[in-house]
Amino acid sequence: MKKHLIEFLILSTIFFSIISCSNKNKEDSEIPVARVYGDYLYVSDLEEIIPDGVSPEDSLNRVKSYIDFWVKRQAIMKTAEMNLIEEQKDVTEELEDYRMKLLIFRYKQKFIEQNLDTVVTDSQIEQFYNENQAEFLVGQPVIKALYIKILKTTTNLEMVKRLYRSSRERDIEQLSDYCVQNATKYNDFNNEWIYFKDLLIDIPIRVDNQEEYLKSKNYIEVEDSVFSYFASIKNYRLKNSIAPLVFVQGNIQSVILNKRKQKLIDDLENNIYNNMLDNMDIELFEGTNN
Repeated sequence: MKKHLIEFLILSTIFFSIISCSNKNKEDSEIPVARVYGDYLYVSDLEEIIPDGVSPEDSLNRVKSYIDFWVKRQAIMKTAEMNLIEEQKDVTEELEDYRMKLLIFRYKQKFIEQNLDTVVTDSQIEQFYNENQAEFLVGQPVIKALYIKILKTTTNLEMVKRLYRSSRERDIEQLSDYCVQNATKYNDFNNEWIYFKDLLIDIPIRVDNQEEYLKSKNYIEVEDSVFSYFASIKNYRLKNSIAPLVFVQGNIQSVILNKRKQKLIDDLENNIYNNMLDNMDIELFEGTNN
């Protein structure tokens, strides 16, 4: 208990030193917080780890976590330095390789930001979809459906049972007008594809094998103590069949953008190479291609 109290008092002193640094000169802010061999962590090093609006308790926790992190990192680094031979401690080549990769990456990112066309039209998405349908498969059954949830005591329930199975436009309009006024839920999902499981969530029915169910039934009619449930399955696609466009639009947009990025980078690299060859900034010496 005494140890924790001392630790808390030390951290509190450090914390208040940090927040008061703005009123002190540089020398006053260089108060040591921790030491590992000859390396020191100072109060000024901790200033940026406490963002505005953080409570004193959270700030103390952040300070403690960072001090622990710094001490452990320095300790393992010092141990590594003492136990590795000089050749193993020479990281010049690795640092230069990392610097080169980092500079190339940053330049490519900047070039992409300045030159990438990020507009992907619906027609471009549809064209890509039509040319690559085999690449887009659904992982579970999807359907187009009409769904009704209505009180069992509703008048004209027999009319609803008859109309929801009809494909005639006049019957569909009549059903829609009636259900908008009387049904608890009425949804044709804008004639878009949905996952079959999403429809089943709201219907009190157990379906162990969705694919076999869809193959054998076009309609669902069930009830509980209060409601009647009706669903007309107008179309369906089983698992591993071609996915409807609506399900893969986002993926296709990402693929198109990634292809554009790659082409930009390929063109950039080739143009730089060819321009430097033309300007004789690159020279391939005889025999280097053998």
